[in-house]
Amino acid sequence: MVFVPSGKFEKGSNLYPEESPIYTTTVSEFWMDETEVTNDEFAKFVFETGYQTEAERKLNSNSVEENFEIFKPGAVVFQNPSYESKINSTSEWWSYVPGANWRHPDGPNSSIEGKGSFPVVAVSYQDAISYAKWKGNTLPTEVEWEWAASNASREEANTWQGEFPFTDEGNDGFIGLAPVGCYAKNKFGLYDMIGNVWEYTSDLWNIENTSDKLKYHTIKGGSYLCSPNFCKRYRATARQPQEDQLASNHIGFRTIVRNYFNSDKKNERKNYDVKTN
Repeated sequence: MVFVPSGKFEKGSNLYPEESPIYTTTVSEFWMDETEVTNDEFAKFVFETGYQTEAERKLNSNSVEENFEIFKPGAVVFQNPSYESKINSTSEWWSYVPGANWRHPDGPNSSIEGKGSFPVVAVSYQDAISYAKWKGNTLPTEVEWEWAASNASREEANTWQGEFPFTDEGNDGFIGLAPVGCYAKNKFGLYDMIGNVWEYTSDLWNIENTSDKLKYHTIKGGSYLCSPNFCKRYRATARQPQEDQLASNHIGFRTIVRNYFNSDKKNERKNYDVKTN
C-alpha cells in the first residue's frame, strides 16, 4: 500500500453538472492500494473464503431494470456497435450478458487466463466491500479517492483513442483493459487513478427520483472507455452513480486503510465471516 498524506484541496469541477459544486475540503492521511485490485488478488480471496460474487448468483427480481434477463446470473458488458448504429443508441453498446462475471468479464466464452495482473471487473459494490473486509481494509470515500487522484492526467492512463464507440486505436499501448501499473505513478505513488476501470467508493449516490428503490454508490475516475469525443471522464473529479447489485466489465476498485499502524489487520482478516447471500 502507498501512504497518502493529509491535505487540503478543491473538490469537484464545473465540467459536468454532477461534478459541481467546487468546494474546499480537507482529508486525513490514509494508506491506499498502489494499484486496482487484480484478478490474482481477487482469486486468492475467493479461494480462501469460498466467496461467490453477485454476478455468479441469481439476482432478485427487483434488483435491475426490467429489460435485463434478471433471472440469470450475469453482468453488463460493453460491445462495440456497428458504424451504421446511431451514436446515441447506448442500448447497442451495453448488454446484460448471462454468464458474464469476474472469471468471464466479457461473457461466458471469455476468460481471465493469463490476465492475473489485470484489474478485476464484473464485481458489484458488495463484492468489493467483502474483499476489502477480508483484507482488513475498507473502500475510500469519494473525497479520499479524489484527493489521492488529484494530479492524475490522461497522458498517464489507459483511455480510448479514436472515435468512440466504434474504434479504439490503442495509441496508448492497449485496446480495452490494461494490466495494472503500466503507466506512470502520480505524485503519491499510485497507479491508474484515472482510466482503465472506474472504481467504487463508499459514498452513496443520492437519487432525486424517490420512486427508484434501488441503491447506488459513487464510482470515480473513468475507464478505458472514456474518450475526448464522447466521455471526458478520465479525470480525478469525474463521478457517476452505479447500481449496487449490477456488475459491469469496466468497473473495479481498490482499498484503503486508515490508522494503518494502529489496526490489527491480521485479526480483522481472521475474524471475517464470509457471507454470500
